[in-house]
Amino acid sequence: MAELASTKGETVAYEEWVNKNTGEVRTFAVVSKETGDHSFHKVWLEDLARILGLLGGAKIEVFTYILKNINPYSNEFGGTVREIAEKTGIDANTVQKTIKVLRENDFLKKVRTGTYLVNSKMLVQGSHSKRVGILVKYNGLEE
Repeated sequence: MAELASTKGETVAYEEWVNKNTGEVRTFAVVSKETGDHSFHKVWLEDLARILGLLGGAKIEVFTYILKNINPYSNEFGGTVREIAEKTGIDANTVQKTIKVLRENDFLKKVRTGTYLVNSKMLVQGSHSKRVGILVKYNGLEE
């Protein structure tokens, strides 16, 4: 029989377990902590697959670099073409073309030189309310 108690967002269940061999009964506390969805990346695969279909070869490496370096708090990516080229070992022209494809296909918008905001309709780490807040900022940016 389980008894439930709630403390600080944690659900604690107390369960009695019976050892089949000895018949001994012991009570254990079972803890399940709900963390919400703030620690997961939400990816809209149809949109992401469309973007990936537009990229090939070295552009995929640039895209992967961008994905790995998105700020989880702001959904922004920072890096000039030259910086990305140096860190990835990819030609600056390829980096520029990749960013252009991502901007033209509504994955990135330029915030300022070297800073881009990733469209939270395609990829975001965090809760629904955070996603909506980023989306409002994204939609407010001019291209």
